[in-house]
Amino acid sequence: MNELTFLDLVILKKIDANSSVENFGSQINTSFFETANLLGTVKIKGYANIETSIGGISKVTITDAGMGILALAEKKAAEPVEPLDTALLHALAGGAKDPEALQSQLNIRSGDLAYHINKMAVQSFMDYDVRSSKVNLMLTEQGFNSTGGVKVQGMPVPTAAADPLSAKQKGAPSSGAPDDSRGAQTEEKKEKEDIFHILRGGDREEKKPEHHVPKEDGSHAHGHVHEGHEHAQKKHDEQPAPKSPEEAKKQEHTRRMLSKARYYLAEYWAWVILILIAAAVFAGAVYSMISRMA
Repeated sequence: MNELTFLDLVILKKIDANSSVENFGSQINTSFFETANLLGTVKIKGYANIETSIGGISKVTITDAGMGILALAEKKAAEPVEPLDTALLHALAGGAKDPEALQSQLNIRSGDLAYHINKMAVQSFMDYDVRSSKVNLMLTEQGFNSTGGVKVQGMPVPTAAADPLSAKQKGAPSSGAPDDSRGAQTEEKKEKEDIFHILRGGDREEKKPEHHVPKEDGSHAHGHVHEGHEHAQKKHDEQPAPKSPEEAKKQEHTRRMLSKARYYLAEYWAWVILILIAAAVFAGAVYSMISRMA
């Protein structure tokens, strides 16, 4: 709670001799109530003081602790760029948009983050604005170029010259070198195909000549052909004769009735059983009554 944040540093840098709680909201684009809450937080941390005067004007002044923070921030802003500064720029280019996201991503203290964000803003690598008590960060052109441009969003795509392996996979021969590897791969592939061909189709190839080799008298084996014709003729004879329209209509009506019966039996089988039981009980009662009367 008492640790310095970048928003605290922004508030301290905007406090001047004419600052008051009533007019300070316009300097940070924040409503009066949110401004009063922020200034109250800075006062609790000991960085600023709020003085109430006659007439209802609450003047805001910076304490010695606040002046020390401003002096340290100015000193750090003049230092050269460090690895942490570079990490901030890359994180911002990668999608972080506020100090909270940067702190969560880099896992550093809030006070150190505040000084380094201020340093990057002073050196024009980064810019910020405050709206509704929230800080929004963005890169400047200088900051974006310092991260390597679009390379921070992903790895650069390798070219064919930098990646000879991909060129070989695409079938492009390497410059100035004979394409011996392609010939070796072709021979190996051909040998594998021959082996698979023998394993899968060798037995079938041995059986094929039985259908095409002619007999000794020069005539082809027509027996199989005749058998095939006889089998086809037999199947043709076994086919039922075409039905008349009346027979087809009756068969369709019967099929529909059987289908409806199966549907109702499947849907209402419990009721059918119950009705049969009730009918059996009723028939038994009638039979018993008739037997008594006789």
